Amino acid sequence: MIVIDKKRISFIIICLLLGLFAYSYQSTKSTIDYSIEEVSTTPVSGKTVVLDAGHGTPDERC
Repeated sequence: MIVIDKKRISFIIICLLLGLFAYSYQSTKSTIDYSIEEVSTTPVSGKTVVLDAGHGTPDERC
């Protein structure tokens, strides 16, 4: 005969809730769909592209 006291009932409930949480976390993690969209751009031909870092101080080497 199994005696169920408050300690065992709380342990069983905690185990069930923990299992439910782990299952729901895993199922939501696997349903996330990461899609990559391809973007088409026009090529820049015959142009010079200059990027300035722009740290806020003038360039003293010039």
